[in-house]
Amino acid sequence: MEALKKRLPPANSLVVFEAVARHTSFTRAARELGVTQAAVSRQVQLLEDHLGVKLFARLHRSVRLTGEGESLHEAVSIGLGHIARAAEELRRVQDMADVTVSCSVTFASYWLMSRIATFRAEFRDVDIRMLASARVRDLAVSGIDLAVRYGRGTWPGVATDYLFGDEVLAVCAPAYAERHGPFDTLQSLADATLLHLAKFDRNWVTWEAWLAAFGMDVPATARSQYFDNYMVLINAAVRGAGIALCGGRLAEDFIERGELVRATERTLESEFSFYLLYPDSRPLSVHAGRFRDWLLEEARGAD
Repeated sequence: MEALKKRLPPANSLVVFEAVARHTSFTRAARELGVTQAAVSRQVQLLEDHLGVKLFARLHRSVRLTGEGESLHEAVSIGLGHIARAAEELRRVQDMADVTVSCSVTFASYWLMSRIATFRAEFRDVDIRMLASARVRDLAVSGIDLAVRYGRGTWPGVATDYLFGDEVLAVCAPAYAERHGPFDTLQSLADATLLHLAKFDRNWVTWEAWLAAFGMDVPATARSQYFDNYMVLINAAVRGAGIALCGGRLAEDFIERGELVRATERTLESEFSFYLLYPDSRPLSVHAGRFRDWLLEEARGAD
């Protein structure tokens, strides 16, 4: 940031300048800032000397912006306003919860939420805030303490802990399997109604890729239904609409409850895994550290 530091005027002078420009008065600006009028004048003079232009025309009882002053005031108002809003959001996030956790809606709904009650039972004094977010580079800026992501574990600017690997299963409702099964061959599986995720996701394993891994193409005559939302797709499978591909970790609770069964024992090991991420620019808080340790323990129990 050294180059930016050299290019910017003194930060305190910009704050003082914004107050004077807004009030068109040195006196009212000084009152707002809790300093003397002389101190305000010195900061404005310092800014004008730094820029080499006059920012205010001094009148008898007030001041008005020059053309250069108006240009700077517009830029400073936007910049300082944006910084103030970002700082306010960070304070609001920190006030709302002791630990802010980001993960996909799917992971939260199908794996995390069924287990988080055990954390709450042990740490009753810790409030958890869940955010549905996919961006990684803004963890620290967004006030996010921990994030769960699916990938290869190579994200810049964050520390990572491996949670667990994944496998891609073909699943369907028990009633669908009874009516249309058994699916003991790839052809019988391909002849069923296949539920596809139409919205592109680079981490998603398509039916084409899944069947190709076992040496088969999806027949041109295959019956298919397409969805642009993964949760809607899985809900359709639970309701007996067809066979869906689902990560084993996300499907395990459905299978345990008897809402889904494996249509076939064929399994495709995913090249991606689940990881816990946190900013490497600051240490974890005590509460965030507790949540991290608990989640890693839960993940070990899942393997």
